[in-house]
Amino acid sequence: MADLFLRISDDGQSVLFAALPGHESVPTRALLLEQLHILGADSFYLFEKAIDSALAITVQDAELEAVGSDLPSIVIAERRNASLVVKAEPDFMRASITVTAPFGGAPLTGSDILEALKQNRIVKGIRKTQLQQLLEQTQQLSPGEKLTLPIAFGRLPEHGRDSRFEALVEDASHRILKPQASDDGKVDMRDLGELITVKAGQPLMKRIPATDGVPGFTVQGKVLPAKPGKDNEFQPGEGTVICDHDPNLLLAEQSGIPVRKPRGMQVDEALTLTGVNVATGHINFDGSILISGDVTPGMRVSATGNITVAGFVELAELKAGGDISIIKGIIGRKQHDAKLACTIEAKGNVTSKFAQFAEITCGQNAQFTLHVLHSVIRAEGEVIVMDQSKRHGSLSGGITEAGYSIRTVNLGALAGIPTVVNAFTKFETLQKQVQDKHRDYQLEIQNVEKIRQAQLKLLKLPEHKRPAELSERIQHAAEQHKTQITYLEADYQQLRDEYEELRSRVMITAVNRLYSGVQSRLEKETLLIDQDHGPSKLHISEQIFQCTPL
Repeated sequence: MADLFLRISDDGQSVLFAALPGHESVPTRALLLEQLHILGADSFYLFEKAIDSALAITVQDAELEAVGSDLPSIVIAERRNASLVVKAEPDFMRASITVTAPFGGAPLTGSDILEALKQNRIVKGIRKTQLQQLLEQTQQLSPGEKLTLPIAFGRLPEHGRDSRFEALVEDASHRILKPQASDDGKVDMRDLGELITVKAGQPLMKRIPATDGVPGFTVQGKVLPAKPGKDNEFQPGEGTVICDHDPNLLLAEQSGIPVRKPRGMQVDEALTLTGVNVATGHINFDGSILISGDVTPGMRVSATGNITVAGFVELAELKAGGDISIIKGIIGRKQHDAKLACTIEAKGNVTSKFAQFAEITCGQNAQFTLHVLHSVIRAEGEVIVMDQSKRHGSLSGGITEAGYSIRTVNLGALAGIPTVVNAFTKFETLQKQVQDKHRDYQLEIQNVEKIRQAQLKLLKLPEHKRPAELSERIQHAAEQHKTQITYLEADYQQLRDEYEELRSRVMITAVNRLYSGVQSRLEKETLLIDQDHGPSKLHISEQIFQCTPL
């Protein structure tokens, strides 16, 4: 039997190497590993350099015996308990534990984990399921193997929501965008329901009050305060009134046509007509107009309020101080002088099923559910050509300009019909606002510098020659201008940030197909589409106007 070179220490925590005099065999690494197994210590932590040293010492055995020296004992392995390290992310929103499996020592226990978390001040968001999983998985690890698991999670604050306003009745534009379903569940794009009117006392809108939000926390228990929502009040329009017993309910004060506003409704007394034709003549009305039929070729309709047409508008002219809603569609015709004979102009929104060979201008959004063909659209807001399902909606030919984004299902046409789309036409106005605010900020800086120079001149005078009243006035002016600088700098920074954020979000989108022949522009950048694409978006990314898959 080979000589035994190893033994367990008296405390059982380590393995010692001792090449005693009289050993006949020469130890090798393989022999030492075999003897570790015999001692039941093959899972101990090995000191590799100590083993090398032990093997080297055996070469000197004869010399040590010759001088009567004791051969040294060397610790080549030791028992190590499981260890763990707790690490929190810099923002303390998550903490993880890295466990090193034991080398023949005590395994990890739940109390070990809890004590480590306590020592590292991890007190919130600890997941019991993660703790259990960590304990179970560490039991399956090989000696020295490491395992890292997240164990505690912070929670970001849920900021409060601003007051919201939920309409309880639809208006004409919403009815166009939401065709009626029949009994068998199918949607008939020709059936858009009856025209919407309300009666006096009917609820129109409810206000959902702002919420305070829910505070968050870090894994170290620091409270992350939530920003409360802004509590906006109703802005009742004409023909509406806030309910006496419920301040969160807006009622109709009179019968008429409901018109939705951002923070309220209004009810217009309407001129109701079955149609506009040569029999009625041109219409010019101070208020809103409800036309249950068509507006026939050559007719003009003007209203200071809204215009709602249940039928078609063909080769006619409509002008409204509010919204224009045309349920069935807008039909024009290209004239010999290249002008379009059907014109629609609204200070608010324009909504219709389709438009072809028409010129449409609006102060807010233009939205169509079926198609826009060979038309000129100029909208201060967005231009949207798609239904709610995003299955229908084609924009081809003509020129479309939007203050912000343009969204459609199909942009252009298979035949490569030239289609011009210009988005974010509001950029010059917004840039000017930023530049004007920056100019005001710079002027205030110059004013402060002038006051500082005046103060320096005043200080050069002998104290008895300095008018006390003048010194006070200069000091007061300096403080005022410094305060103004603070406000202007904050306003400028906010405007600039809002512009950059808006610039990153504005785009031209084709959710199904983008065809060749589309000439696009966003801000001052232009891009010609020379081949067909699938779902795509045209946007500015890293200062480059580009087409990327949606």
